[in-house]
Amino acid sequence: MKKQLFVIVNLVITFYGHAQFSVIQDGEGETSFQIFTANTLLINAEKESIGFSFSPKEFTNVQNGKYWTITLSANAKEGTSNLFKGGEFQFSGKLGGNLIFDATDYGGREDVKDVNFVYHFLGFEGLYSRNNIFDTSKPFDDQIYEQTNFGFRLNYGLNLQNVKYENTIFNFLGAFTAGISGSFGLKDNTDILDEMEIITSEQTITSGSSIRTVSETSTVYLADEIERSQMFARLNFDFGKYIISQSFFSNLHLTYAFDENYKPSFNPALGLYVTAKGAPIEAIVGLQVQTKDWSNNRNSEKDRWERTSIVLTAGFPFN
Repeated sequence: MKKQLFVIVNLVITFYGHAQFSVIQDGEGETSFQIFTANTLLINAEKESIGFSFSPKEFTNVQNGKYWTITLSANAKEGTSNLFKGGEFQFSGKLGGNLIFDATDYGGREDVKDVNFVYHFLGFEGLYSRNNIFDTSKPFDDQIYEQTNFGFRLNYGLNLQNVKYENTIFNFLGAFTAGISGSFGLKDNTDILDEMEIITSEQTITSGSSIRTVSETSTVYLADEIERSQMFARLNFDFGKYIISQSFFSNLHLTYAFDENYKPSFNPALGLYVTAKGAPIEAIVGLQVQTKDWSNNRNSEKDRWERTSIVLTAGFPFN
């Protein structure tokens, strides 16, 4: 119920805004697209996360322009709304920035919708996670504890928006929008591990011939599976085109995930987005179907269908 309410509330909020920050991302927040034309709130229902993007410098349609964006996102611990409780942070998240280089040839055109955008970006993120850990080697009262892990990520990418190659072998593509990005860094491996529930207390209630057992559980990671500083890399590719009209944008998203001590994972997705007219990356709301680890290289007990999810993302700007 909490998750359904989360989605409904944010859909209502979103349709009252006009998004200018790319919400074209998968369930893990992976994307090759960066946009820099507005300060924006971003929702990802798959991770139950909320994010913000700030652009200190106004976008001015100047060739060779450089723009900073500051981004942050957080997903609350165990799906709750407490971000700070008992003197401690209760979420996982990231904080970083992107330097975007505008390589567009504007040719004196003032209307952004007539411009074929070409830009590349360089980004850095600090990563933070806080998790419940279960360690059977410790004394009983200390077996469940909280662990804070830090990491970082460097990211570089190239974006093409509304580009059309004429008189070339790519002519058959028509106008399209595409992006490619690569990143690497250090993080923990909790995004790969499955959480488990353990019983922390149990009470038996007897009423006549009826017996009821009430259990309290905690969601944890096993201590012997945790790796606190793990090298990782991501390669993202996006290719999209308008369908039906200039407001409906279809996008193919591919992610290759490389994690130390794990086999590579290929995560394809296909999405449909409502966008600002003539601006494909400026999505308002979208749905994406994604399969994680298509070939099951990491030996999940779930079949391919069970590893497939529908991802909802939405965003709106603010001043």
